[in-house]
Amino acid sequence: MDVTYRIDKDILYIAVEGRIDASNAAEAEEKIFNIKNDNPGKHIVVDADKLEYISSAGLRVILRLRKEEPKLAIINVAPDVYEVFDMTGFTDMVTVEKAYQRMSVEGCEFIAKGANGAVYRYDAETILKTYFAKDALPEIKQERENARKAFVLGINTAIPYGIVRVGDGYGTVTELLNATSVTKLIRNNPDDMSEAAKYYIDMLKSIHAIEVEDGEVPDMKETALAWADFVAPHLPEEQGKKLRALVEAVPKQNTLMHGDYHTNNIMVQNGEPLLIDMDTLCMGHPVFELGSMFNAFIGYSELDHQVTMDFFGYTHETAEKFWDMSLKMYLGTEDEEVCRNVAEKAMIIGYTRMLRRALRRPDEAESPAKIARCKEMLAKLLEKTESIYF
Repeated sequence: MDVTYRIDKDILYIAVEGRIDASNAAEAEEKIFNIKNDNPGKHIVVDADKLEYISSAGLRVILRLRKEEPKLAIINVAPDVYEVFDMTGFTDMVTVEKAYQRMSVEGCEFIAKGANGAVYRYDAETILKTYFAKDALPEIKQERENARKAFVLGINTAIPYGIVRVGDGYGTVTELLNATSVTKLIRNNPDDMSEAAKYYIDMLKSIHAIEVEDGEVPDMKETALAWADFVAPHLPEEQGKKLRALVEAVPKQNTLMHGDYHTNNIMVQNGEPLLIDMDTLCMGHPVFELGSMFNAFIGYSELDHQVTMDFFGYTHETAEKFWDMSLKMYLGTEDEEVCRNVAEKAMIIGYTRMLRRALRRPDEAESPAKIARCKEMLAKLLEKTESIYF
């Protein structure tokens, strides 16, 4: 028997391994409560992933822990151990979650990578998304809730039907028969991206056509204001003030937005686009969405074009052309001046976000160059921009 722990934000995960019975229950209790007392103020979750057996003596340890932690939860419980909890009535008193099915991505077709995870074709009917964070359960559950919310609102979205374990982390499985990504459409035909762009923008317009209630999803204006407040002290005083004022002046809108809208997140099935990544669902003025899109296609890879190839599997030049084509299609105009004006507004949001990100990662080798680039571009854009909404 062994007891270890890890902390993720305000959650204290206590992992119990082996067997807990009359011979070692007292030792297990001492270890568990020592960990709890050494880490006060944390919500406790017992991770039973490697718990093989628990007797009535072990159950009494859990009962005493629950008395001090009424919101106690037990996760990753094997079927045989879950049966013990169920038969003794524990499942009526404590949140007990069964262990998830284990899956592997070995030999699977890689589809795309995002900020929080990677997507694979598991078989002909199934997409498997893995998450980089080992403790991604809250994020996964929120993403599933967002997907259901979007589906009810009328957006074509693929709702994950199961949570699984992948290595030491978690994943979700989604049924997507004969589906391909917009990214793959571009890779297959970079000289004619009109079909891919139409799928991409048709989906974006369908999202932006929906209005949501206050509080239903995060407000991106509040997030952007936080970015501006973070970077302002690192800019000349007048630039910092103007940046904050420009973001503050963006009209409040309850327009639904995806928040991380790039071609890896759009699948096409039977001629219809589908969203597969919903953890960033939000609302606000579309300029915030366009700022995120600019970063995905151009901003993040300006100083290193290999970033585009690693992320999308197509060239930086192709990404620039697709951004230009998509923006014109979204705005419904070929007018270069109109499109450039809107793009520059979006770029202010994009560079603000990138600057914040680089400032928060000072030890990364590329951060100084990124910081310098963002400051340079913000100075140029802020000088000639009087509003960032359109």
